[in-house]
Amino acid sequence: MITSTNLACNPRCLKEVKLLNEIGVKVTVVGFNLHNWTNEMELSIKKELQGVSFHYIDSGKKHFFNWLFNSLIEKTARLLFPLVNKNVFWASIAVSKRSWQLLRWTKSNNVNPHLVIAHNPAAFYPAYRIAKKNKIPFAIDIEDFHPGEANNSIERKSVSYLMQQLMPKAAYISFASTLIKKHSLQMGINLSKKDVVINNIFSKMEYALPREEYADDKKIKLIWFSQVIDFGRGLEKILAILDEFQDHFNLSLIGNCRQQFYEQEIKKRTYIHCTDAMEHLSLQKELSKHDIGLAVEDNNENFNRDICLTNKIWSYFQAGLYIIATNTTAQKEFIKEHASHGLITSLQPHELRLTFTKIIDNKTQLISKKIERFSIAENYNWENESKELVKYWEAILA
Repeated sequence: MITSTNLACNPRCLKEVKLLNEIGVKVTVVGFNLHNWTNEMELSIKKELQGVSFHYIDSGKKHFFNWLFNSLIEKTARLLFPLVNKNVFWASIAVSKRSWQLLRWTKSNNVNPHLVIAHNPAAFYPAYRIAKKNKIPFAIDIEDFHPGEANNSIERKSVSYLMQQLMPKAAYISFASTLIKKHSLQMGINLSKKDVVINNIFSKMEYALPREEYADDKKIKLIWFSQVIDFGRGLEKILAILDEFQDHFNLSLIGNCRQQFYEQEIKKRTYIHCTDAMEHLSLQKELSKHDIGLAVEDNNENFNRDICLTNKIWSYFQAGLYIIATNTTAQKEFIKEHASHGLITSLQPHELRLTFTKIIDNKTQLISKKIERFSIAENYNWENESKELVKYWEAILA
């Protein structure tokens, strides 16, 4: 398994590592030491996965000249790629210098697996190189529509070219949503039916039956979580309207809060409780203590946000929470399919006011149906979702 991050901030990759480990496959993970809030979580994951081998590449400035050289290589690639735009090597490094670091690591370390799985674009080409060298298959996971994430046109073109060149060569490609698959294929990629949609669903063992606990004198408990709490995700637009209804709501925010966002948006609001990012299982347990999950996406400048289904909305769904989801294309389809589990709103002030008013008016009913929603969602779990993935693995590893 190759990732350009680590397992603590890549739950999708972590689920696959755990599953491979459980079915008796020897797993090696190549990732990065990020020197941030994920350090302790990563140590906890390593302790849990005793049978897995881990190799971490340093992403920081501790070895300054290495960091500087890697950064210069990335900048060079971004200058060269428009001139040599039919070169997958330069396209990969133009996506991220971590691709260069991964390529150097694989060259100096003798790894000889039976299958290589790449998570994140910077890992795609290094995975392909390992596979080609050892004459083995490789696979790619497309968690997001990566050309829709990049703001820089060179990054957008380089990741598009990388996907167009490498995805047809993969043994299989897994997509995190049907819309991500659809838009990836519209790039002119022919996969010959070797693709599978694996939604960002979690294990049924991570969720406990919620207690039927509601009363008219209690505030409604809202929750939102992410790796980082900051501007640009739509929260600030929600808070501006939620102030008008603060007598009816408490809001929990879980994640690593940027200082500027805390000073401007959180510090002055007494109805908000902010908690640092949690280890995954602790977070899932925390969700069940709340009534409504905020699936807020401000997709004005990020097309990927319009078509992805996040860990967030699936976690709320599996925990039985009612969901307030903003009107991205993917979330509209999701709520249409699961109408009793939530509603759709825009981030326009008048519509947010109507949404919060509706929640308050229907408070008792929405909260009392939490167990019913939980029971319906039990059929959606990683145990069922991963069966198609296991079929691919068994066929390849046989």
